[in-house]
Amino acid sequence: MIRHTFFCAALLFSAALVFPQSNRDGALPGETEGELRSLSVEESVLFAREHNISLARSQITLDAAERTKSTSWNSISPSLSVTGGVSASDDALSDYTATLTGSISMSFSPNLFTTIKSARLSYEQGKITYDDAVRTVELNVRQSFYALLYEKENITLQERNLETAKKQWDTNRAKYEQGRMSELDVLSAEVKYKNLVPTVESAYVTYRNDIAAFKQLLGIPMNERIELTGSLDDVLPVGDIQLDVEQLSSPALEKLRLQLAAAKTNVTAKRFSAYAPTVTASYQHGLYPGSDEHIASSSQLDQSGTISLKATIPLDGLLPWSSSALAIDTAKDTLADLALQIQNEETSLRVSVQSALRTISQSRASITSKQASIDLARRTYEMTEQAYNRGTKDLLSLQDASDSLLSAEVSLKSEERTLINAVLSLENTLGVPFGSLGK
Repeated sequence: MIRHTFFCAALLFSAALVFPQSNRDGALPGETEGELRSLSVEESVLFAREHNISLARSQITLDAAERTKSTSWNSISPSLSVTGGVSASDDALSDYTATLTGSISMSFSPNLFTTIKSARLSYEQGKITYDDAVRTVELNVRQSFYALLYEKENITLQERNLETAKKQWDTNRAKYEQGRMSELDVLSAEVKYKNLVPTVESAYVTYRNDIAAFKQLLGIPMNERIELTGSLDDVLPVGDIQLDVEQLSSPALEKLRLQLAAAKTNVTAKRFSAYAPTVTASYQHGLYPGSDEHIASSSQLDQSGTISLKATIPLDGLLPWSSSALAIDTAKDTLADLALQIQNEETSLRVSVQSALRTISQSRASITSKQASIDLARRTYEMTEQAYNRGTKDLLSLQDASDSLLSAEVSLKSEERTLINAVLSLENTLGVPFGSLGK
């Protein structure tokens, strides 16, 4: 009996070392001491938008596209040059000739209009790409946040189950010492308790690993402690989602439509390159001394100016095998391919949305069913516990009832997380604000 009591005390002491209770502020074992940052899901999203590294890189790319759009007219910017020179003979260095020439030229091609339009469309595509990056980060933040809430609630359920097993073991041991229970039942309760210890430990390790990944996603230092506020029940969709599947759009479709517009502009640009003339205007002005005079003063300088106007008309576009003609055909092929991509994306979007709506509907029905199952499992456990205390049910029946209750509760939380993720994914696909569907 002494040996058995000592073993029980040692086991409880080791379990207390492995699973110290969370602090009142929500810190987990092993986290650095310091100020605690409390985050809701919306606060997490805002923090990630300001500190996420991938978004900062996407912003640089968007800024570059905006700069290109703002200067896309620069092909008509005048070209300026100044040339100066001095020459002298070897035998009379005092006799030298100096010249100074300045010129300005400017070219104009119809491609200027397509260049400006292409730059604008590229910038709009860049905005969509950046918005996609923002939405992807927000989606990851929200899904990770709710996954962590699920893990926290799972830890609570597993700890409660461990505590129940511990109480049952204590009760059986007390009954055994009173001669009211066999040693086999005591050992069975002890085995169940010891088997649950690694389960709780694993839940803690998973949560702490995912917290570290969440900090990286938000850009929070690893040594800073955070606490997530809220629960899965707070964000569950409460209403049906009504969508007109024939009038759907998405960021992916918008991007393809912009690519189609850019492809049309490219066809026009290739035609301009093949057929349209280029006009170049230039003016050159020179200053140089007379043939027998030095540059003594400005009054002794001769001046001359030249104005030229030139038009270049390409003719190789008239040849069907020329590179210019083939470039037009290639641009047309791209245009046709994008039109087919849009048609396919519209169909895929309808199929995807209909599938998502069916999944969401099934998940909502499953949650309702599992809530009823929890009520039934809890009532069954309570009745089994009462019967066990009266001696009309054995320990195995009580353990089975406890396992069924835990399984039902964990299954419900898992289904709630599945439903939330399904709605988030649908919102991301459609490009609508997160949290707007089912409210």
